[in-house]
Amino acid sequence: MEENCPTILPRRSGSASREGVLGRGNHHLSGNARVAPRCHRVKAAAGFTLVELLVVIAIIGVLVSLLLPAVQSAREAARRTQCQNQVRQLALASLNYVELRRQYPTGGWGWFWVGDADRGFGPQQPGGWLFNILPFFEEVSLHGLARDGSMDSMSTAQLDGASQVVRSPLSIINCPSRRPSQPYPKQTDGTFIAYNASRNPDSNNVAGRSDYAINCGDASNNETSAFPSSLPAAATFRWEYTPTGIRVSNRQKFLSGVSFQRSRIRSQHVVDGTTHCYLVGEKYLNPNAYRTGTDNADNETWCTGYNNDNFRCAFDAPYPDTRGRDYYTRFGSAHVSQFHMSFCDGSVHGISYDIDRILHRNLANRYDGAATELPF
Repeated sequence: MEENCPTILPRRSGSASREGVLGRGNHHLSGNARVAPRCHRVKAAAGFTLVELLVVIAIIGVLVSLLLPAVQSAREAARRTQCQNQVRQLALASLNYVELRRQYPTGGWGWFWVGDADRGFGPQQPGGWLFNILPFFEEVSLHGLARDGSMDSMSTAQLDGASQVVRSPLSIINCPSRRPSQPYPKQTDGTFIAYNASRNPDSNNVAGRSDYAINCGDASNNETSAFPSSLPAAATFRWEYTPTGIRVSNRQKFLSGVSFQRSRIRSQHVVDGTTHCYLVGEKYLNPNAYRTGTDNADNETWCTGYNNDNFRCAFDAPYPDTRGRDYYTRFGSAHVSQFHMSFCDGSVHGISYDIDRILHRNLANRYDGAATELPF
């Protein structure tokens, strides 16, 4: 506080004694002196001390620490909802394909083949299921890049177009909780892509990849190395499976899902009913390899034919993405407690990683006749 105090001054000669009176107090000063005007107090400017400032900062820090998890949880909930919607869009595109083509999307030939728009939508199509449904989610122009008008030959323009398709990312096939939609490094087989595509440029050796896979059944098999190396060879090639999944070598039923190598699965082949059969879901991936292209089940392209990048089976239980763990056949996701799976009726559900293993297999098998209690 600042204070102005009275000052006693010498009395002038001849001044009246009343000059010594101060205010209403009627106090008298003795001697020859007079009093200055009444003193008053002035408040100092208000401010924070260092301790007060530190307390305020600490309180703000506590509030932020309490709110941050809630914000992160809300963001993840939004990403999870977006992912679920993308699975639904892929399922609806697949079912529109079924409506028009009278079969589920065919699986193509193998990992060294990509899509060829001149070769239709049946077993003669070397590209995978995602390539086949492109026209059914408004990607007709991208699908048409791999075309030259001839079914039995491949011009340079078509080979270059197929290479461009491979390098094109699609936002609908990347889970927002896992990685952005962009091309990723292609670490396997150098710049070679497929027998029916031009090599990548050395300066741009990348490929688009998918976080979703189609159901190929309950057996421990989601790819094969048995496929031709050219279109002429395909005409006489001895395939490992028939279009309905029977193993040629022993005539036994083997591939029980809805899409696999050269598949032609029609609605009547889904004996267990569309509400009890998996269609498209999220695939497991090691987080260490999200963006590197080094995971053996994520090293090709999104439009590659039958291989573990784009096809998953239910022989093993689903699993959440876990650093350092490589699983090449499982469904799974980047979400904490569940992965999204669509069914052949178009519905989409969150499936817990704790789902009964036998039930998981039954839902991937289209014809086993097992009575299944849906896990949701």
